Amino acid sequence: MAFPQDGVLRRLGVLELLERAAADGAEHIGGLDPALIDRDPVGQLDGLFDIASRHGCGLDIHLHEPGDLGAFEFDLILDRVERDGLPAGLVNIAHGFALVDVDAERRRDLLQRMGELGVSMTTVAPVRMRQLPLHELDAAGVRFGFGTDGIRDLWSPYGDGDILGIAWQYGRSSGLVRDEDLTRIVQLASSDGAWCATDESHDLRVGDRADIVLLDAENAMDALVRRVDRSAVIAGGRLVDLESMREVPWE
Repeated sequence: MAFPQDGVLRRLGVLELLERAAADGAEHIGGLDPALIDRDPVGQLDGLFDIASRHGCGLDIHLHEPGDLGAFEFDLILDRVERDGLPAGLVNIAHGFALVDVDAERRRDLLQRMGELGVSMTTVAPVRMRQLPLHELDAAGVRFGFGTDGIRDLWSPYGDGDILGIAWQYGRSSGLVRDEDLTRIVQLASSDGAWCATDESHDLRVGDRADIVLLDAENAMDALVRRVDRSAVIAGGRLVDLESMREVPWE
């Protein structure tokens, strides 16, 4: 993944670095806030989509812009996906705060296009903000996932990389309390969230990679709302020593 931290066009040479990364085998390149940071949404998106089209890499575009401006950029992205004929699953929009700012009809139309074109969404479930609408995303067939952000870096000292923690934050901030919704959130943080990291099938099925987290909980809902400790973590079929974070032989 090659991702720009402070603009694609306003920092000279960044677009060329993204081009070089894609040519060298980067599976995804990123973009962010084409209007508010670069002040040239058409220019940034044209540059990114040109690289993606020529090298076959994915795009992860972070949109923080609110309201009509952000919705306009959704349109620009979807127009380019349709124009370039990019395959489903190649383009992701992260954050996408504008989606909850616009009215229900505008949001429905955007989500319908995203579902049809195979454009996914990811969120870090930021606190004190309205969350992306789970039921509407599912109804439109938009693939949805959780991510982490600001793990003791330039942006924030908070965060520990725990996806189940992000899921808890999303569920609570969204006011989701029904059993089926809590179960769905756990799915997004586990088997249904694997698409964010791999193209391989990922579930409790014969032949899938043995990445398993064991929790001392009554059920998936209990594991989410109580934020229980991990009893064991198995990565690639090997038990991970949580004290030293090293792999030990699985007995």
